[in-house]
Amino acid sequence: MKRRAMDIKAFIELSRPLNLLLASIAVLLGAFMTKEINYKVAYAVISVALITAGGNAINDYFDFEIDKINKPRRPLPSGRIGLDGAARFSILMFMTGVIVAYLINLPCFIIAILASILLYAYAKDLKNAGFTGNLTIAGLTGMAIIYAGLSVSNAEKIMYVAAFAFLVNLGREIIKDVEDYEGDNSQGARTLPIRYGIKKALYMSLVPLLAIILVTPIPYITGLYNIYYMAIILAGIDLPILLMAYKLVSDPSIRNVEKSKSMLKLMIIIGIVGLYLGL
Repeated sequence: MKRRAMDIKAFIELSRPLNLLLASIAVLLGAFMTKEINYKVAYAVISVALITAGGNAINDYFDFEIDKINKPRRPLPSGRIGLDGAARFSILMFMTGVIVAYLINLPCFIIAILASILLYAYAKDLKNAGFTGNLTIAGLTGMAIIYAGLSVSNAEKIMYVAAFAFLVNLGREIIKDVEDYEGDNSQGARTLPIRYGIKKALYMSLVPLLAIILVTPIPYITGLYNIYYMAIILAGIDLPILLMAYKLVSDPSIRNVEKSKSMLKLMIIIGIVGLYLGL
């Protein structure tokens, strides 16, 4: 019984619960913004969580050697789960997520299949391809928001939210590559930090993040969002991005890189909340 409990705990860790929670919240809030909530939102949240879990598991499967260096306490390098077990778990999550998406509608079913394929391709090849991999994950994040809209109505009302999620995650993915530099380099990866150096890669990560600051006033100026949106975004997104950019440029240490990565994950939730309250 104790062994089974340990196995279950290891598989839960393999799926990365915090990432599943963030993905679920993003889909839930994205659906709320359409103002047309129905039971299909629950299907959307479940399917996204399952497919995300599958993506996380297959990512750890292909990153086994790298994680021995970067993250030795993860379930696979620590020996708590075997490679075959991780692969089977990933396939199960992908298949179940796609089946749940089929219960929503055809567009969501197609997006679920596409997302599963892209997550596998990212883990196997695209992650080490540099900017292409970064774009893939950022695009999948934006796609999750659009998926939420399609599950209950249409995506037109939340395209700005999807764009915001895309830009934040694009910057975050590049910063993550900086954090994983040592392990990636040992495996011959071609990420931006390896190809151009850590400092240049951090500068590249700031481009989409600073672009957020330039575009955030537009919905308020055009009357699409109210003053609550502008206040939350200014205090919770724009100013922290400027502070983070200053710290990364003045001190591109791993400590600051790790803090920036965590901060950006929080910013995704703050931004979506601000967009929701600002409608």
